[in-house]
Amino acid sequence: MTSARSRPAAVGDLVPLAESMLEHARSTCEPGGGGDADTVNAISALLLIEPRNLASVLAIVAAIVGDAKADPFRETTANRWRALLPAWVAPPLIGATVNRLRAAGLLVATGRYVRSTDTAGRNGNKLQPIYALDLAALPRDASREQGSAGEPA
Repeated sequence: MTSARSRPAAVGDLVPLAESMLEHARSTCEPGGGGDADTVNAISALLLIEPRNLASVLAIVAAIVGDAKADPFRETTANRWRALLPAWVAPPLIGATVNRLRAAGLLVATGRYVRSTDTAGRNGNKLQPIYALDLAALPRDASREQGSAGEPA
């Protein structure tokens, strides 16, 4: 039996939204004062703009968005969407993508945490944040595209 959570909206439906979210996340990367957070943001942005990573990044964004949209509160956690990722997605791209989505305001930490089920990445039982998807942070054009797909903008 396959649940709605393990089978998010068709990937084809999520690709335009994922692309607009990715573009917004890329465009919000600004050089800062050189601190650790700026270094992480810069490295994340470089990973995302590499054309060879596009399919992986889109798969990550589609999994996160699909899972969040299946939740009544638009919340998501890596425990839920990790299983939705294709095996060919490189783990460093997952963290870089989530980091850029957070920096762009598209994923917002709720202040709540759950224990990780990721034993393969040696993160089992570590606390991981619960995020809320905020599509209002998207530029107006992307919000209209999302609204035309039957979801409120």
